[in-house]
Amino acid sequence: MSTITTTRPTSTNRYAVPWARCSFLLLFFFHLVAATAQTNPIALDNCGQSYIDPQDENNSATSQNRDTLIYAEYFQDGQQLRAFYVDVNAFGGQQPDRVRAYAILPDNSLKLLGSLSFGNCVDCVDGFALAKDGTLLVSGVNNTNTMNMWLQSQGQPPFTLTGNLQTLTGVGRLSGAIPFCAIGYRVEYSVYSDPANSTTEFSTHILCPVAIQSCPVGKEALIDCQLHTINLTATLPSECFNGNVSVKWSNATGWSANGPLASLPLEGNEGWYYLLISDDCCEVVDSVLVENPPFANAGPDVEYCLGDEAALAGSGGAGHFWEFGGAVLNDSILTIAPLQAQDSGQYILHAFNDLGCEDTDTLMLTVHVPPAPQAELPGLCLGDTVVLHVLNDTAYTQLSWLKPSGQPFLPPVIRGLQPADFGDYTIIGTDAYGCEARETVTVTGSPPPAFEYVIEDACDTARVHLFPDTYLYSWGSGQTGSPLVTATGGTFQLTITDAEGCRTLSSIAVPPPDGLDVALDIEQPRCPGDFGAIVFLADSGHPLLFSIDGGQTFSLSPKFRKLLPGHYPTLVMDDVGCVREEVAEIVAPDTMGVSLSLETLEVRPNTPISLTATTVGDIQEYQWLPREIDSGRPTTNFLARNSMDVRLIVRDSRGCIASDGFQLTVVLGDIYAPNAFSPNGDGRNDAFTFFSDNGSGEIIEVLRVFGRWGGLVFEGRELYLNEETQGWDGTLGGKPMPAGVYTYYGIVRFGNGARRMLSGDVSLAR
Repeated sequence: MSTITTTRPTSTNRYAVPWARCSFLLLFFFHLVAATAQTNPIALDNCGQSYIDPQDENNSATSQNRDTLIYAEYFQDGQQLRAFYVDVNAFGGQQPDRVRAYAILPDNSLKLLGSLSFGNCVDCVDGFALAKDGTLLVSGVNNTNTMNMWLQSQGQPPFTLTGNLQTLTGVGRLSGAIPFCAIGYRVEYSVYSDPANSTTEFSTHILCPVAIQSCPVGKEALIDCQLHTINLTATLPSECFNGNVSVKWSNATGWSANGPLASLPLEGNEGWYYLLISDDCCEVVDSVLVENPPFANAGPDVEYCLGDEAALAGSGGAGHFWEFGGAVLNDSILTIAPLQAQDSGQYILHAFNDLGCEDTDTLMLTVHVPPAPQAELPGLCLGDTVVLHVLNDTAYTQLSWLKPSGQPFLPPVIRGLQPADFGDYTIIGTDAYGCEARETVTVTGSPPPAFEYVIEDACDTARVHLFPDTYLYSWGSGQTGSPLVTATGGTFQLTITDAEGCRTLSSIAVPPPDGLDVALDIEQPRCPGDFGAIVFLADSGHPLLFSIDGGQTFSLSPKFRKLLPGHYPTLVMDDVGCVREEVAEIVAPDTMGVSLSLETLEVRPNTPISLTATTVGDIQEYQWLPREIDSGRPTTNFLARNSMDVRLIVRDSRGCIASDGFQLTVVLGDIYAPNAFSPNGDGRNDAFTFFSDNGSGEIIEVLRVFGRWGGLVFEGRELYLNEETQGWDGTLGGKPMPAGVYTYYGIVRFGNGARRMLSGDVSLAR
């Protein structure tokens, strides 16, 4: 962890009081100055001395004198919490005598620290009074022992005006602490005196402020290299701040955090950080510089030639290792030999300081790779004159040649090439960086080219194929290349030129040609609806065209597929017009199929179904779908419980497949519930139940009837439909129910297990 704690060198810690908290003190001070301007206040030069009023003559206007004593002191040492003590002896009387103590803040405003008033006023006290930190602890004390006891209990020095304690009326001490941010201290003592009537002089003793505690504000910025964070810490001296204390860290980018502790990422956040601490009176502003200065030094960029050796050694810090191309090289001194082109690039040196912080520096290593010399030789034949030269000679500042023996070769010219001159000649090129590139040129000569030929008969033509095909062949007739095609045969003159330009003259005797050899492979369709195919089998080394419509259209492919049954006049033609014809037949396969003679069928639940299929062909396998109706035979029998897609799939002895099917729909019957009944014994609608055509095997699983208040008046289970005697007869417990509207709820179960729920209202009429 790195610690960087730096105070801005051009500024010091500042202590201030917010204007809103202290502006009222200025107003009070201005009022006080205006009220006392006519009395010519007495300035006390030193603290620690008693002041005795001289008792001026009576004021003719008020018959009283008003004297104001002022003491002000500015501190030499800041950041000190000081204690103050002011002892007074006042007259009291009809006019108030007041003593006040102030802290002088950095903006020269005054903060009232405490006051005591004697005489005739609302807040006036009498006897001995003791005030501390703006709070009146005791007043009205009328004996010296009690006064001393109070002073001792507060740890304060003895009362200084011992000569004026003949009475304890108007005797007091003003005490407390001066905020550490104060730059000075001020005491004002204003009294009215009547020398003609008073026998006690008023006096004061301002004890010099005593530093009781140093209040330095600690600040620290720590860089945590492992966590890559900046940790800011402010240390507040105890008992130096009063009231609500606010601590805030911020920087110039707008970041801020409240509290003495703050943390933020290190990356991109180095710079000045500002600390603001404030309480009810003071503000402390300070700053700290956070920086992580580099220390790793990879050294200057370097340049080498291909094949050289490089040694990289950095400095600064310790624990060095290098990184290149994303790979870590755990060496403090990196040696690379021999240098290759891929070794060029940026090398990163990693170093660590004593605190474990890592720093990096980069070094650019350049490997100069001169271009390879480019020498191009045409095809050479024995006896040629060979001039060796470099095509990219402008890339070099110097060129030289070496013979196969290693001896210098200048000028690089071979006259009358012979096998003794064959070998590898070396070119050495030196570029502007002093880097060398070498390349070898193999010098050899070709003898007259040797070749082979094959004569092929094709229909009414003969073909002469020449090998190798890398040579240039020129026939005496003006034709070039291979093959030579002739319909008559004969002797033909030929010039052969190889890749080096060496030539050979020859003649070839070609016999008259024979015919074209082609066979047919006919693939017959296996099942109805299948296609056939015709494939030409030709072992020819030259182009052929194929037709199955007597030559109306041709194809380069010998395969014709997806052919319907019928006769096809086939024809083959080669590139010289040789033709062979033959008629091919695609035979239609035997017919097979299946039929159920139904498209749809609607039945009631549990209806017996019997199906028989009509088939054509040698049928071997039967499969009914769905599987629960499969019998494996041409017929199947089952009860129609649910709707389904019925299908039969058949397969014949050839493996051919056919199928047929229809949609079977199971239809449920309608259920009727009357909306009224009258149990009057006339044989019509004497009871309430459900009705249907009974075509679906249905039964009433449950029937419930409820009164107008929700009470159950009837419940029946497993009832037959259309049977009024099993329904509700309008009674409850054998007693007739009153006429009105009743609510019913019922479930009807059909023969296939399906259920239907019915509910509604029915009127009982009497």
